Amino acid sequence: MYKKPKYPKGTRFTSFIMEDMLAIFIFLVVYFTGVFFFPEWIISGESEVPADPFNTPEHIKPEWYFLAAYQFLKIVPSEVGALILQAIAITVFIFLPFIDRSKEKRINKRPFFLFLVIYSIIIFVGLTIWGAQS
Repeated sequence: MYKKPKYPKGTRFTSFIMEDMLAIFIFLVVYFTGVFFFPEWIISGESEVPADPFNTPEHIKPEWYFLAAYQFLKIVPSEVGALILQAIAITVFIFLPFIDRSKEKRINKRPFFLFLVIYSIIIFVGLTIWGAQS
């Protein structure tokens, strides 16, 4: 039969786990009490304005890495056309290694690829700056 071991030099590991679980439980009780019973402490008054999907406020802007796509969506009049053009551009860049199958590895010897890389960087930086300014 299995005998329980004695721990003369210390405490069991489960006692540490129980202490941590008690602390976590107390924290969660306090946190959820604050969230569910006193939400006005956390939520501001601006968040209670109903959303309007057809009118974006002027002060809202995406992060810098989405500014180019955001500005492109503002330039092209149709959302469907803008999304299709962006999907085509992404697809071209995904399949670019399969499209440009030259044996040369140096970018100096590949003018088409060099032109596409430089042009896309200029367009991305330009749209990002334009989106940040507008």
